[in-house]
Amino acid sequence: MSNLRAQISGPEDSPFEHGVFVLTINIPQRYPFEPPRCRFLTPIYHPNVDSSGRICLDTLKSQPAGSWSPAVSLPSLLLMIRSLMAEPNGDDPLVPEIAQLFRRDPDAWRREAMRRAKVDATEDKARVLEQSQQLVSSSDSADKKSLGLSSSSSSSNKQEGKSTTKLKSAATTGADNDEEESSGN
Repeated sequence: MSNLRAQISGPEDSPFEHGVFVLTINIPQRYPFEPPRCRFLTPIYHPNVDSSGRICLDTLKSQPAGSWSPAVSLPSLLLMIRSLMAEPNGDDPLVPEIAQLFRRDPDAWRREAMRRAKVDATEDKARVLEQSQQLVSSSDSADKKSLGLSSSSSSSNKQEGKSTTKLKSAATTGADNDEEESSGN
């Protein structure tokens, strides 16, 4: 199993807009026939992400329960996660209490999510999570360009516009095979 780190900038017009969110992506040996296990390392106040960072997204579940397909690239998967950040699914929550607030009072949810993102999703905190990680180049240059993927070292990262997503190699060992980290609910 390979372990990667990804960095996603918060989507525009969302409570996470100015945040920088770090995720871990565990690539199983059977990838792409088995979905990667993704988890937020940066805390996020979201109905589809629990306090341990697990993400409830059908694309992260194998069929028939989910919609994972070997055709889904890692950059595409990161775009789907970023889209979920912008448009939470209150009907399929991982955290019912947050989903209840999201459905009952979207403005209150937005204020709380924004308040927490300002504290937890700063560039400085992302840098701490990313120390000593190397960037992994995307093999698809179109995806690389559209996501702002960088192939430089983390000490000389350059953001390419507001919408940035970066993949970084964390390790190449399968030391973390815990099913608890599997995404979805």
